[in-house]
Amino acid sequence: MRMVRSSGEMAGITCADLEDGQYRAIAALCEALAECCIKDAAAICAAYLDDHRTGGPVMGDPFGMVSGDAALWADSAPAHELVAYGTAALDRLRTANLGLNARKRLFAALWRSFPDQDRKAFLARVDAEGRFIHRGTE
Repeated sequence: MRMVRSSGEMAGITCADLEDGQYRAIAALCEALAECCIKDAAAICAAYLDDHRTGGPVMGDPFGMVSGDAALWADSAPAHELVAYGTAALDRLRTANLGLNARKRLFAALWRSFPDQDRKAFLARVDAEGRFIHRGTE
């Protein structure tokens, strides 16, 4: 059994039948992550995990109760609560280590919530370089 430890205090990985190629790849990955600042390393790991998700139960929510409870609450919550909690969640997600695909799913969900007229008005405020043109609102 080999124990893979990188510089710093990376978590150990043990495998009775870890092949040399796997060992080298894991060691190189741990060393590369150790060279990154913690925020970048977390973002890289979050993006990798998001890209390789199975769509099955989320860690910490093995029975799907968090998602189910959230959907039930959202179906019955008054609009002012949806706005308050939704805004707070989006503010928090701005600094969370989410992969690009997770951010795209959030954006797409928000985009679908707008009527066509509002989507067109929004797109009219994006210049040719993709920058948003602020005109009094945020």
